[in-house]
Amino acid sequence: MAFVMTVSAPALASASGEIDQALLRIERVGPRLSAMPSAVEDVVKAATDRGNTEASKAGPILEPAVRASFDPKGMVAEISGSLAGVADGKADPAALVKAAAAFEGGRKKVADMYESQDQATANQIEARIAGADDGPRIKQLADLMASPDLAAETALTAQVMYVSLEAFSDPNSAELASASPEKLKSELGGVVTSLRDRTENEKPLPKDIARMEEKARLTFTLALLPKEDLSVLSDFYQSAEGKAKRQALVESYKQVSGQANTRMLGEYFSALAGYLKTHPRPQQQ
Repeated sequence: MAFVMTVSAPALASASGEIDQALLRIERVGPRLSAMPSAVEDVVKAATDRGNTEASKAGPILEPAVRASFDPKGMVAEISGSLAGVADGKADPAALVKAAAAFEGGRKKVADMYESQDQATANQIEARIAGADDGPRIKQLADLMASPDLAAETALTAQVMYVSLEAFSDPNSAELASASPEKLKSELGGVVTSLRDRTENEKPLPKDIARMEEKARLTFTLALLPKEDLSVLSDFYQSAEGKAKRQALVESYKQVSGQANTRMLGEYFSALAGYLKTHPRPQQQ
């Protein structure tokens, strides 16, 4: 018995790890976090389009702060650790890995469909979503997945970036940027929390809109999956194990993302203080 347990333990750990990695692939955790620095350009454009004429000057200060604060590899490892703490269920690792690969393929087909304006594929997707056979399962599964909540976190990060760009031209930013580390940490500590709670005047993209758009993308992708893979994902996300893993994923993602956002603000205002020493405001001269 002891020998059996010794042999089985690594196999069980390996199976759990396969499930966790498949879940991370399906929910695009790594790519989301890796894309944060490149999001600065989009936020700068959104701010410029809204009349912020100095956003382009702040962008080169913000982008390195984002890059220094978001460590995708370390953040994914921390999230993986949270998933590993969830008790294993009856999910078949091989089936879930296969479904994850199919899901990634479906996501690429959706992207190609938009790029090529492929109406035939669009019609195929719409018909399956509207159908009585798979339509209800697809819609239910999109509701169960974590990606919409993760997309809302991405929107929150963009809002933190936007606030940073606005601070660049704020007359009070020089005083804040030159404050002591303790005062700066105190001032910035509540910014992420405040933006997370905000439901009005969200720039550049409201969190609920990001959540809704991600759910639509999920629905389209799921509509391209073979029945077998769709069934595997549906069974997993409806299981006690799947629900617990999803909750652990979302909570851990929010935690590491929130910490990175706070670090980003600190890095940004520190760099802004240096910039203002060589580029003083008129009232500072």
